[in-house]
Amino acid sequence: MPTQSHAFKRLVLGLQHSASDRAMRTAVEFAGLLNLELLGLFLEDVRLHELAGSPFAREFKLFGGGWQPIELDRLSRDFELAARNAERLFANAARRLPTKWQFEVIRGLTSETLESVSRTGDIVMVVQPASPVEHATRQFPWSVEAAFRWASAVMLVPPQTVRRMGPIIAIAVNPNDPVIQTAAAIAIAAKEELVIVQAWPRDAGDTVRELAEQSGLRIKTVGARENLLSSPASLFPLLDQLKGQLLVLTRSAAAHEAALPAGLVRRIPVLLVEAPQTILDDTASQTQTSG
Repeated sequence: MPTQSHAFKRLVLGLQHSASDRAMRTAVEFAGLLNLELLGLFLEDVRLHELAGSPFAREFKLFGGGWQPIELDRLSRDFELAARNAERLFANAARRLPTKWQFEVIRGLTSETLESVSRTGDIVMVVQPASPVEHATRQFPWSVEAAFRWASAVMLVPPQTVRRMGPIIAIAVNPNDPVIQTAAAIAIAAKEELVIVQAWPRDAGDTVRELAEQSGLRIKTVGARENLLSSPASLFPLLDQLKGQLLVLTRSAAAHEAALPAGLVRRIPVLLVEAPQTILDDTASQTQTSG
């Protein structure tokens, strides 16, 4: 298994109304780590305007104001101010990058906008919203669903991450899973240990020894239980034990049903990379067996 550098060229960060400087710093650090160009997209979600324009939508105003209809003009002004603030924070964080960076404001549906700009060689980073208003639009779950159709790799990030240092964890369904090479390249750049969670029945000794010899990485393997990819709960103890800073896996039904929710609940960013059809078949087979 020859060690290759990653094939990523650009990181696209999707920002919404409550964009935090923490999310921007995370994007800038990751782009700098992998020497990627950075595009910040402030997404003015049209569903928020639709929600505000509903006759049933209300906001609670303090000092005796009570429940009142949402003012669309004020909502638009709030978006404009939020976009300006996000651009300022983004520029302050991104100017440290040695690579190209830019910031754009786009109005549309979050998932459709990110899909339209994503391309092969991109990592699209989507931050799970902390705002109840943004949760009401259901854009984050829709973006997660759409991410399995995008041409790019996708990183889903919780509002707050549990740690900024620690091993890179790869969940691999066979020795040729591309997630191993991707996670190894990130671990080399981060100067961290690579942990391969072996979700296949055979011993991974030769594969791991070859990778360690060629890359100089510290590599640890963890044998997976039969039900590893059956539910998020089956992954919780493992993620707690490994204390990783990033979870990397191939896009598959098992990733969607188990690993992705487990990572976000445990406040670990999850990077989804494209998988060949053979990987998808193996993962689906394992999921059915463990179920």
